[in-house]
Amino acid sequence: VEEGFDGVPVAENVELNEMSVVVGADGRTNVAIDVDAVLGEELLQALDPLCRPVLQPDGSRDPRNAGQRRADAFGQIVRTYLARNDRPTNGGVLPHVSLLVPVAVESGSGSAGSGAGGAGQVASLGFTGPVSSPTVGLVLCDAALRRIEVDGDGSALNVGREHRAVTVQIRKGLEARDRGCAAPGCGRPVGWTDAHHIVPWSEGGETSLANSVLLCRMHHTKVHHGGWEVFMGTDHDPWFIIPADPARPGSKRRVVRSHARRTFTLAEDAAA
Repeated sequence: VEEGFDGVPVAENVELNEMSVVVGADGRTNVAIDVDAVLGEELLQALDPLCRPVLQPDGSRDPRNAGQRRADAFGQIVRTYLARNDRPTNGGVLPHVSLLVPVAVESGSGSAGSGAGGAGQVASLGFTGPVSSPTVGLVLCDAALRRIEVDGDGSALNVGREHRAVTVQIRKGLEARDRGCAAPGCGRPVGWTDAHHIVPWSEGGETSLANSVLLCRMHHTKVHHGGWEVFMGTDHDPWFIIPADPARPGSKRRVVRSHARRTFTLAEDAAA
């Protein structure tokens, strides 16, 4: 075992631990970490159960590679931590993600990420900078994140609105109905899910049980970025429209219902 000058094995020397976090010019965040064996073991133990592949609704393999699954698992650990109240404060306030939303962007008169109306019309995150309209929608679904309305000069107009966020009562109803991520074939537990507005609040959708669905972050992202659609059926359960996968020959668009981890379909052209 290689030892340092103080006799402690290099692999176990916590004084050598370091971590760098760099936000690049492209807006992506690069994280590099070098830690001792014990912290490394703790990290791997935390990641392992969250990294396991998840089959697609039709039974096909998880399209994510190991690195993507590991990144998703790391994101889940961070979100679980931020959702807790028993953590250190910053200036007397619990640290959380802040999204600066120009009013014109949210009302639809500007296009987040497009630069319409100048820099004041682009929504941005507190640390990492500007984000696109789909990501604005993704962030605004999450009650654990703070939304801050700003005017054209960047001055705060309103810090959050209670009627946008899903209430405790509605959340309990969603947990009883969806029993976890409602995406077909997923079934991730309720603690890993976001409450998604089926009809966006900014487009007139209500904050209600009938207009909400629980989605894990992977499937929440598919709805906002991946072409998936979700609607409430006449049976009062969530239904999903899943686009064809261009990477899979013969893949077809499917309309699928998912509730209590049971999957059904009404689409005549649904995949078997």
